[in-house]
Amino acid sequence: MNLLEYFDKGFNYEQYITDVEDRLEAEIEVDDPKDYVQYYALGLQRMNRVFKTFKLTPVQEKRVKETNNNFKFLIITEGWCGDASQIVPVVEKLANALSVETKYVLRDENMGLMENYKTNGSISIPIIVAVSEEGEELFTFGPRPAYGMELLAKFKNNPDIYSSEEFHEDLQVYYNKNKGEDIVNEVLDLIDENVEN
Repeated sequence: MNLLEYFDKGFNYEQYITDVEDRLEAEIEVDDPKDYVQYYALGLQRMNRVFKTFKLTPVQEKRVKETNNNFKFLIITEGWCGDASQIVPVVEKLANALSVETKYVLRDENMGLMENYKTNGSISIPIIVAVSEEGEELFTFGPRPAYGMELLAKFKNNPDIYSSEEFHEDLQVYYNKNKGEDIVNEVLDLIDENVEN
């Protein structure tokens, strides 16, 4: 599978945000059977806040200067996704610092692609795919940083003890306190491990 085909048809970040805004407006104007309006609205609010406030740490800035950038990011996402609203703006800011091009494709319109990026059988997003100049996958990140995946495993293993509500609350607290630091560090580690100079 050549990922450049998906990359070429993807949105840039500004187009992605505009698409989310358009979808929010469309959901408001029609019967909203999946109750997406609240999720699109919350997602936009979070993405705008995170994009505005996120900054690399000095250590991360130093790492970025030493990091190879001969790849692109293809990001599989949806505007209503809570994890995406926390992760996507951080990855976009990191990509900007690395001078790496990003493109966004919507999961629900690209299920053939998503079939290749399931997490334990689930179509969870966002998935960030590092793509070589030849269109080959170099590595993936997502749908959550490692600690978020630990929280999910805790919920899945003991739903009677650790409820869905507790999981979502703890995940949100983690995202708010961590401020994207783990996301950046994990992606930079993946670049170091998988992208040749």
